Amino acid sequence: MLGKLGGIIVPAFLNEFALSVNSKKEKMKEKIFKGMPNPLKDSFRKHFDSLWIPLKELVEFVSSPHELNITAVDSSVYTNLLSTGGIFYVIRSLAVCRDKTQKRLDTDVIFTKEGLSRVQYFIGRKMELLEFEVALATLKNGFRGDALLLDGSLYGRAVHLLIESKIEEEIVTLLHYFQTYNELLEFCRKENVLLIGVSKGSRSTFYRDYLLKLILDEELRELDIEAGELRKLEAVFSQVLDDERAAFDRFDRLKQTHGEKLDTIAVVLDELASSRPDYQLVMNFSHTIGYTQPMLLGPSARVARFFKKYRLDAEKYVRRSFPNATRKKGDEFVHWAVDIISKIPKMPSIMSFYILLDVRDSPIRIDMPNWTCSLSQVGWPKPVDVNLEDLLKIMVTGYCGLDGYNLWLKNVDEQVRLKRKYVDDIYFPYLEKLFQRKIIRGRGYRRV
Repeated sequence: MLGKLGGIIVPAFLNEFALSVNSKKEKMKEKIFKGMPNPLKDSFRKHFDSLWIPLKELVEFVSSPHELNITAVDSSVYTNLLSTGGIFYVIRSLAVCRDKTQKRLDTDVIFTKEGLSRVQYFIGRKMELLEFEVALATLKNGFRGDALLLDGSLYGRAVHLLIESKIEEEIVTLLHYFQTYNELLEFCRKENVLLIGVSKGSRSTFYRDYLLKLILDEELRELDIEAGELRKLEAVFSQVLDDERAAFDRFDRLKQTHGEKLDTIAVVLDELASSRPDYQLVMNFSHTIGYTQPMLLGPSARVARFFKKYRLDAEKYVRRSFPNATRKKGDEFVHWAVDIISKIPKMPSIMSFYILLDVRDSPIRIDMPNWTCSLSQVGWPKPVDVNLEDLLKIMVTGYCGLDGYNLWLKNVDEQVRLKRKYVDDIYFPYLEKLFQRKIIRGRGYRRV
């Protein structure tokens, strides 16, 4: 439905939109450009500045893109709900290195009693699995260039909780996922290939959490209370990220004893429990191009518990976590799964940081394997010194300004992107011709 504004046809609800925005103009503006209000901004700024590494000039890292031998990997997906209740999907994955490519495509129909979020989770892991496969195929075909770029976080891919999928016929997908990921990492280590995860968007909070721990430690040093009570407060801080409700129950009891002495600690804990991502800190507190101090990342509390359960009794863990696969496939499956899972704690820790190449832009998250220690050997985020010259050369050379964060990933994205038109005009007609039947899609689908 359309209306008119000054002789110009405009969509309906514009007046209502304007009323809603104007009633909260300043607050909404702050959220869009700055994020959530930050009661600890002065403390954050102080510690942020001490861990921000400015870059004076980008020109010293600029090279010709043609001089760098880069493979870039990305994937795309299309899904549609069918009238049968099944979910049809097509996933395409592509690795591009100059004029050479590696391709994978997987398509199927899945059924599950789980909600949409679990379906999306499965599809996401399946996409990453196909990315591992094309990256590995590129390496096996002889690529030994300057870097292998994956679109997304290497760390996020290493810390999925390993349990049986609720997607029927796909219950062991995560085992294949980790088997292939570990093979890719091992290949890069043995052949000394630089593997880089590049993320333009990230909701991670590891850097914020590290800064909050610095703020907490500073506050604890000023508190005039017994050492045992200080240790309790430190324990509460760690527990917030694992069991928020229990942590705040413990803190409330401490607050009743110590009163207003813990007011700042209360603010720190509230901030730790909030959803403020690292990106907000970089965008609000960095005033020059540069990057954050690289950090070694270890497992989350949940994943650390998985490591502990596995070490206590590997077979018991597999049988409990994969009950249907164990029932259907027996001991042979259990032994196969144990072999895969035994390698996960030994996977390399991931070094992660944020880089800002234009103060008008948003930061880019960078992940790289750190071969000096395993994932299970790292606890709280830990600063690490590393030579980033080669990486900076790649990121600066590939940076396209506000139009694109990386030319190689932009190129592969454009080639692998799966548009609905392709599915409507190519894939579904092929299936209908093959099956000699019209495919009825769900009511939510409308061809336009």
